[in-house]
Amino acid sequence: MSEELKKEHKGGSNPQGFDRIVREVFAPIYPVIAQQIKQKTALSSGKCLDAGCGTGALGRAMAEITDLHVTFFDQSDEMLTLAKGYAQEQEIAHRSSFMQGDIHNIELDDDSLDIVISRGSSPFWDDWSKAYSEILRVLKVGGHAYIGGGFGTKDLREQITTHMSKEKPDWRDSFKDRVKAEREALPQILNTLSPTKHTIIDDESGWWVFITK
Repeated sequence: MSEELKKEHKGGSNPQGFDRIVREVFAPIYPVIAQQIKQKTALSSGKCLDAGCGTGALGRAMAEITDLHVTFFDQSDEMLTLAKGYAQEQEIAHRSSFMQGDIHNIELDDDSLDIVISRGSSPFWDDWSKAYSEILRVLKVGGHAYIGGGFGTKDLREQITTHMSKEKPDWRDSFKDRVKAEREALPQILNTLSPTKHTIIDDESGWWVFITK
């Protein structure tokens, strides 16, 4: 992967540093979010894509509480190497696969996935219309996407925001404008793509879009 792409990828220029933050600060949110996704989708088996997975924390949390086969998908080979190691440690490697690629051109068949999940990656996508179009293309009819940047609960959001603001006061600078732009653009994008159903979740725990094809 080019150095330019590494810089654009969240944590891509410093995978070990990104991994530390996920493990030491953000770790509590993933089991909570996974349970929320399971409850909303009622999925316990099938094929899942963790898009822009980083070290795979959300996908691994989903695999822990379901029988889903999870494909960990990221543009960074270094992130995928870390994700693979953690999947082996958690003994979910037999239900995992690892795929390097671009969210704007997902090299999977049409109608091949039951669910696409992604936390914290979408603000960094270059073309939201193309990315969400690809996500809908690879989903089966009736399949779901759960994409955003929430923290699971209000308390977890406050806890992590406080910690990160002390450790790195400018931690949001690289993506806060992109988050705002995505939120503003997404209603029109989804109206154009016309999934069967979509819901914007925007509460004290954070922001998500929940899509049903």
